[in-house]
Amino acid sequence: KLDHFTVTGDKGVEAVAILSNRVNQINTQTHFMVDDDTWPPEQPKSFTPLLLIHYKGHRSSEQVTVMATLMNKGEVGQIASVDSDRSVIKQHPKLDGLQGVLETSTVTKKLEEILAPLENTDQPGFVLIEGPPGIGKSVLLKEIAYQWATKKLLQAFKIVLLICLRDPMLQEVNSIPDLLQQFCKGDPDPTEIATACYKYLSNNGGKDIVFLFDGFDELPTSLQNNSLISEILKRRVLPCCGLVVSSRPHASVHLHKQATLRVDILGFTEEERHHYLQQTLQDQPHKMEEVSGYLKRHLAIGSLCFIPFNMVVLLYLFKQGIPLPTTSTELYNHFICHTICRHLAKYGHHLEHNITKVTDLPEPYNAIIHQLSKLSLEALNNNKLVFTLDEIKVACPDIEAVPGAINGFGLLQAVKHFGLTGSTTTFNFLHLSMQEFLSAHYITHLAPHEELKMIEEKFWSESHLNMFTIYLSLTKGQQPSFKQFLSGGNKVTPIAHEFLDDQLKCFRLYRCFHEAGDVDICRTIEQSGKFSNKRINLRSTRLTASNIECVTVFLTSSCHKKWEGLYLSGCYIQDHGLHILHRGLVHHMSDVTITGLGLRDNGLTAQSGPLISEISTKCGVGLLYIWGNKTIGDDKQLYSMLTHPNTRLQLLHM
Repeated sequence: KLDHFTVTGDKGVEAVAILSNRVNQINTQTHFMVDDDTWPPEQPKSFTPLLLIHYKGHRSSEQVTVMATLMNKGEVGQIASVDSDRSVIKQHPKLDGLQGVLETSTVTKKLEEILAPLENTDQPGFVLIEGPPGIGKSVLLKEIAYQWATKKLLQAFKIVLLICLRDPMLQEVNSIPDLLQQFCKGDPDPTEIATACYKYLSNNGGKDIVFLFDGFDELPTSLQNNSLISEILKRRVLPCCGLVVSSRPHASVHLHKQATLRVDILGFTEEERHHYLQQTLQDQPHKMEEVSGYLKRHLAIGSLCFIPFNMVVLLYLFKQGIPLPTTSTELYNHFICHTICRHLAKYGHHLEHNITKVTDLPEPYNAIIHQLSKLSLEALNNNKLVFTLDEIKVACPDIEAVPGAINGFGLLQAVKHFGLTGSTTTFNFLHLSMQEFLSAHYITHLAPHEELKMIEEKFWSESHLNMFTIYLSLTKGQQPSFKQFLSGGNKVTPIAHEFLDDQLKCFRLYRCFHEAGDVDICRTIEQSGKFSNKRINLRSTRLTASNIECVTVFLTSSCHKKWEGLYLSGCYIQDHGLHILHRGLVHHMSDVTITGLGLRDNGLTAQSGPLISEISTKCGVGLLYIWGNKTIGDDKQLYSMLTHPNTRLQLLHM
């Protein structure tokens, strides 16, 4: 229960004014603040990502779980453009016979729209912002805090607090006054100011304050359920405060029911990616054309570059004269090696030759990277993203002996936190892909029996797909342990029949070996009996965005170019899943033809109408099944598809 009391005189008002001024200064100073040590310097100077708003609806727990699982697992489903005629999406999800309730979603780039629930006087607002690593969640919350400080947003609130939930000092905070006190450092009596602020704010249940909680997925599990933060989120403390929470989707499923509004960050659109390319290479038009054509030809890299971080890294390396990579593994390898060399040079450790592989590092640097790689894998297995200084020192005993190595030669970002009893520093990798790369690097150096055990336990895990894709690319699939796993111990066939009999496992293997450049294994998968009838049948298989990416890579890269059918009915791929398929089949110069395309019961909306039309025309679809989706498109879209001079459509079932 709250203490209900009234602050006499102007003491509370004065305390709130002091705290508001302090927070204003902090929010202004931290706007787009970057450490040059740990980030390529040429990042987007101003970027508001494309946002997909899901208004709160009554959905079953199964539907909520599936939506979170399908939502952007490393690849970002793009909405092609923000158009007023297509800004309202009506969804009618169907899952395992459960009929969902009609839900309205909106595509926007206006921060005012996602923050509107906070200013609703009928009920306290709770905005949940979700997206994969590197998509811009933290930057978006910094922008909201900055716009409040510069009097552009949320001016109805006296205080807007931006709180990084990876801060270990939060474990010491047990009350709102303790939390507020952290923002009063430098004042003569921070305790008195924080206490007076809390009493004043409590008078109306916290209507004058907004908490911006950044990185709910980085909060330890124990604190997610039992801490001051959880009490605030459950409305047991300051029940009328405004809440904005960012998180990776897997960690925030249980917050969906509490949220007034859910927002997916979709990253760059096609137009924005091209615009950023123009801005970065405006003085080199021929180079711009080179990169633009490259992104269309290389599906894997093109998909990654809808995430702003990856696009920044690609263009930064390109401007350093490093060749454009042909695989995502090459991209990460180039970035890691360049970052290490740059960091070593800054601290006076000049190498005789620039390294092109992590394994080329001389001692003692190689030993430190090996220790850091072990820590990466152990953390990845436990979904751990943040490390304390002590954890780094214990895991990497050689790291203190080398000046400037404590942040992993620039691969780790150091974040300093100021708490009630002092300050502390935590570390996290610049991007999840860096952690996955080092984890894959470490597996290649395990003893054969340990390597095999790790592969058997984690290879089919959704959260380890990217790591094993990198692992196979690094080893070219030639590690004896992996060969044993792949063949099932059978020395006659390279791939076990149990894998070849499962189309989805075939696609995942194909993506990994395609990245590794193993043509022979790819041909073995293509020629398996599962594809002899030239049909891909994944009906009623729950497909994540990563799965769809695997299917797309297979379609666009295999020797089979003419397919009798691609049946994804009941897979609930939704609009962003279809965007991934569309990018591969339409934008990346594919010459695939598909006679029958089944997309019924997939939660598709009017946004998918133009995509279905383009896929059908480009791939020569003759039989199209789209019934069971709500509002696939208007009459103009259908007419355009049916009357296109290149159409081969004979049957449309809708």
